[in-house]
Amino acid sequence: MKKIIFFLFSVIALSSCVDYGNNPVSNDYFVKINGVKTINNDTVYVAINDVVLMEMFDAQGNKVNAVFYSSNQNSSIGSGTIASIQYPTVGVYRITASLIDGSKTIYVYINVTKSTAYTLKINNLAVVSGSTFNATTTQALRFKVTDSYGNVVKTSFDFGDGNKVTTNDSVSIYYANAGNYTLKATTGTKVMTLTMHVTKGSAEAIILISSSISGSTIIAVLGFRCDAIPNFSSVKPTYVAGEIPGYSWNKYDVSEVVSIGGVNYFKWNTSVISGGKFRLSWIQLKDGQPVFSYDGSNWAYDANSIFWNTTDYLFYFYLRINSNNLVVISPS
Repeated sequence: MKKIIFFLFSVIALSSCVDYGNNPVSNDYFVKINGVKTINNDTVYVAINDVVLMEMFDAQGNKVNAVFYSSNQNSSIGSGTIASIQYPTVGVYRITASLIDGSKTIYVYINVTKSTAYTLKINNLAVVSGSTFNATTTQALRFKVTDSYGNVVKTSFDFGDGNKVTTNDSVSIYYANAGNYTLKATTGTKVMTLTMHVTKGSAEAIILISSSISGSTIIAVLGFRCDAIPNFSSVKPTYVAGEIPGYSWNKYDVSEVVSIGGVNYFKWNTSVISGGKFRLSWIQLKDGQPVFSYDGSNWAYDANSIFWNTTDYLFYFYLRINSNNLVVISPS
């Protein structure tokens, strides 16, 4: 009898000391930190002494009982459906969340910073929480939140139009319809709100959809309005042709179409040195033409475009890096 009691006591003692961090990582469970969904090996930014609330869920979104550990402690910081911890010093700490039986485990890294200051940026420009931002339906908008050190932090964006995204990076969107939208950006325990006042944008022939900068080189995605091509057909092969900075005349196949503000645009990728001059047009084969030739094509035009040149009937424009380190498209 004594041996049986001793055996049971030993099993209980051992189970209370299990290091769940050694168990297989779960791909079908997730953890919410301060209400923000995280997956395995995500990093969440918080400030010193912020309360960090932890909950574990199954693949269907049902809250489950779990045991939570932190790398700055060798024992459980809580168990059940929710647990919490505060970090008094700067550092990166690993939280281990495991089911009670240890069969499912998720790791989340908590990056603790000194400051509680977070900045919401749109197209790399800081905006004030509670203010109004004016945009158009044809304007590409890139959102991110940074901490006091300039780090982009994990944020849940609710754009107010039914579109919700959680990301560790920046995110780019268009508002498809004009109107006023309430944007919410949630970073840890901080919530920033913004009124997005969106008006219908003019359907310019050429727009800048997205861009990034690598040294002095611009990597850009341009959009060209489909209906600027005479007798446009969605099933015909489409090309961009012209003088690209650093290249001679050539043609490039264009295959993808995107709808922005209710207007269809061809997407075209390019990589150029800042300030290079484009002299281009977008074209489709004329009816009855089986193969590409410059003379056998319908050339796009838009006399109302700021980029249109009446001398040789081509579009002239530049991609530049401005004083705010943003890529802009300009006619001169």
